[in-house]
Amino acid sequence: MKTGSSSLLRFVLVSALSILGPGSGPAGANPPTTFTHGVASGDVTPFSAVLWTRVDRRTPLTIEVSLESSFHVKHFHRVVHATAENDFTAKVVATPLLPDRLYYYRWRHGSAISPVGTFRTAPAPDLAKSLRFTWTGDSDGTRINGVPAWNNFEVLNAVRAEGGDFFIYLGDTIYPDSIRRTAPPAATLDEFRATYKEARGYAALQALLQAVSTYAIWDDHEVRDDYAGQTVDPALYANGQRAFLDYMPTEDIQFASPGCVGTPRFRVFRWGTEVELIILDTHSCRSASALPACTYPSPPLPPGTFDFAPTLPGFLRAMFPAFFPPLALIPNCLPTINNPARTMLGEIQKHLFKDALASTARIKIVLSPSTFAQTYVNPYSRWEGYAAERAELIRFIRDHAIRVVFLSTDDHRNVIHQVFIDRLTEPMSAGTEFVTGPIATLTDQGTLLNFFGLPPDTDCSLPANAGHPGCVAVAAQQGVLSFAGVNCRHLNKFSYGAVEVNAATRTVTVTLKDDQGQVIRDQLNPAIECRGSIGP
Repeated sequence: MKTGSSSLLRFVLVSALSILGPGSGPAGANPPTTFTHGVASGDVTPFSAVLWTRVDRRTPLTIEVSLESSFHVKHFHRVVHATAENDFTAKVVATPLLPDRLYYYRWRHGSAISPVGTFRTAPAPDLAKSLRFTWTGDSDGTRINGVPAWNNFEVLNAVRAEGGDFFIYLGDTIYPDSIRRTAPPAATLDEFRATYKEARGYAALQALLQAVSTYAIWDDHEVRDDYAGQTVDPALYANGQRAFLDYMPTEDIQFASPGCVGTPRFRVFRWGTEVELIILDTHSCRSASALPACTYPSPPLPPGTFDFAPTLPGFLRAMFPAFFPPLALIPNCLPTINNPARTMLGEIQKHLFKDALASTARIKIVLSPSTFAQTYVNPYSRWEGYAAERAELIRFIRDHAIRVVFLSTDDHRNVIHQVFIDRLTEPMSAGTEFVTGPIATLTDQGTLLNFFGLPPDTDCSLPANAGHPGCVAVAAQQGVLSFAGVNCRHLNKFSYGAVEVNAATRTVTVTLKDDQGQVIRDQLNPAIECRGSIGP
């Protein structure tokens, strides 16, 4: 072969490889692109969806969306670039789409093709349509020497088996400050991203996100446990937020938010004429915790001793003087909790919340990372710790006769109860709250037992354990919940909730289930199923 011909051949081969990209050449060339953490879809509307994936290198990716699993006809396709700046994640808003359709999607580069994901778009806003969905949260994916610290996220296998229209990932999607973590809490952007990659390594999570769309919500552990937006380190917050946006199929949100460390992730999604999903951000604008004002001086008490139920009625506190030192020792505690200047949402988000509550949808489902209902014990990170704003919102809902269902996680237990301002003085309900979880971390009962030095799986029904302070604390927690009037409770189950909305009867049925998909029963009275119906 002549030298000129050889040069021409090399030129053609190099040009072809540059067009086809890595992995398209002969043996010995770069290996094919690898999709490292599956695919995901989220923030679904009647006409759009956010689609996500991650690969192992910088590369252009083509996203393909179709109504057919064969992808014979592509209804949306676009080239998106995975770059080091985004930790090789890729995300795109697919639009325009048709309402109430099952879509298939995949990513590809050359011969490398991602798993095929599916999602269903929401029905048109003027169409009455029944729906089913699931929710849970609190997933600590920490591994110790390669072994999961808690479990393999089995709850999410049961969630996937429900086959709902969508899944709500309601907060604490990672634990960069896990109690099982041997390294210091994540602080840098790379450290936060590593925590997401660790969590995405669980097959149950990958399979669920591939099978159904999600509304991903952040709580506190995405930055730091119980952080308040008005006091958190802004750089830490920015790193946590950036990693969340890199790894979740959700859009960024930007609007002016005075007094907040960043834009609160407040969002509203409509599902037909019946349902409005209202997503709250209870940390980005949050005032400082009341905990310092409710911490006893030392002496006479050990350093750091705080009152774990300052709002409990005085006659109940008086029955257990050993547990409840006089509130006179912490005179600023209740005034701080009740201070109307303190906020959970910030002014802008609170106004947006009230506007959403006034929409034409017949059923408002409020997704709050912090629980609304009154439970008395350790109120500082809950809505109870911001009593004035909580009362304002409950009165707004109640006075306008707005039909609200509250869904939450974060407390690591399963509870169904009414949302009222105060059990004794203002008990009129503004709606029912359903709390579920966790996916993988200490349950509420396990936390109490662990605090008093007992293994989290201790059986307090055994006579040998009944008198231990840890089991006494669990019994006291149950007693307080009974006083608060809960309809059903279980403090020691990995769990999720399933929601069914019947458009014809305008009834909402919510069922709490364990990691095997079985209906949870009340821990004190197993004859009671943890299920509730609201409506019509």
